[in-house]
Amino acid sequence: MNTNGQEKKTEEETQPVTMTERVSAYLIALMILCFSIAFFLTKKQDFSESENRTLAKLPQITWEKIRNGSVTEALGTYAADHFPMRNEFLSIITEAERLSGRKEINGVYLAQDGSLIEVYDAPQNTDKQIAQFSKLAENTEHAHCSLMLVPTAVSVYRDALPQYAPDADALLRSDRQTLVAEQGAARPTQLQTIQQIYAAMPEKMQTIDVYGALRADVQWTAEAMGGAEDGQGVPPSRRLFYRTDHHWTVYGAYIGYQAWCEARGITPLPLTDYVTETVSEDFRGTIYSKLNDPYFGADTIISCRHPDWRLQVLYPDTGEVTDSPYNPEYLTQKDQYSYFLNNIHPMVIITNDAVESGAVAVVKDSYANCFVPFLLNHYHTVYVFDTRYYKGGPSKFINEHPEITEVLVLYNMNTIDSDTGIGGIY
Repeated sequence: MNTNGQEKKTEEETQPVTMTERVSAYLIALMILCFSIAFFLTKKQDFSESENRTLAKLPQITWEKIRNGSVTEALGTYAADHFPMRNEFLSIITEAERLSGRKEINGVYLAQDGSLIEVYDAPQNTDKQIAQFSKLAENTEHAHCSLMLVPTAVSVYRDALPQYAPDADALLRSDRQTLVAEQGAARPTQLQTIQQIYAAMPEKMQTIDVYGALRADVQWTAEAMGGAEDGQGVPPSRRLFYRTDHHWTVYGAYIGYQAWCEARGITPLPLTDYVTETVSEDFRGTIYSKLNDPYFGADTIISCRHPDWRLQVLYPDTGEVTDSPYNPEYLTQKDQYSYFLNNIHPMVIITNDAVESGAVAVVKDSYANCFVPFLLNHYHTVYVFDTRYYKGGPSKFINEHPEITEVLVLYNMNTIDSDTGIGGIY
């Protein structure tokens, strides 16, 4: 019986471990040990300034959570959020993937114009949004209600998406006139979700097509620049969305303001009536923080002020009173977008003594923070509600203030599905 094969295998298995292999194993073990020690010794942060979000907390461990496996997932999230030198490792990984030719990293498209555009996740809470928006309209007794759902760069700058990106393919398959979802489509586009919500609104809730206005501006800019529809070479003053952040710019908000004025039969003020100012050239937003790679550069923030403003801006939760809707202190921090409307407050009350009368209520997410200043020349008082923190329901307040004749509900499609404030709209 031939045992050569077995003898050869036995010899291979008993080969001595080389010094190089030993050193490599020791180094790997040492690195794991060092990172484990660092993980347990370093102070855990509750909030990540670079990512502008709350970090995961150590989960409570129960037998039920162990049994259903949720504790394992929670511990993994906690470890990932508090991993030592997390930002530095993220930068290295992102740069390696970019250099390898990847066009989507960590849920972010690397667009043709250099923008970072977040992938649109399949919505899960559309029915809840329909119910809450409808409830607000039905509960509001005397004021006119309008709804503006803002599609983000993944829809508006669809021409800049990488070739064969699922979001680009879905948009190309959609009928842009009726926005009816195809049978068998993997998930709806932002536009189809907007149309679904709009179609379900009661007569008391007027819907506003801001997508059409934004796309018209993209096409006009493309013609003016000789075919730059994908956004390449568009100056910061005419960009609709930041390159490194999910928010629209002040210019994008102005296009939305024009769409609102047209729907309401109001004459918009020309942008040239405002004094524009570049307040930052080093803004790196929330999408940048998902990649943390200096290669992608920074954004410019531009603000607008009207020379006729005579403002008082009141924040009832803190008692602070200012004469501007902007807070320049945030321009020295990571979260520079909070320059607009002084970050997050349950309610903000802005009065403009240059306007004699009229009041509007804005129920909103952070997209409205740079939109609200354009309303100040049309109303004496602007009430701003963030229902993530405002308790009691805006309709009750609106009904108790008969001077409020207009209600605008403004949300963006990037974060609406996970916005905890939707439940507070009634």
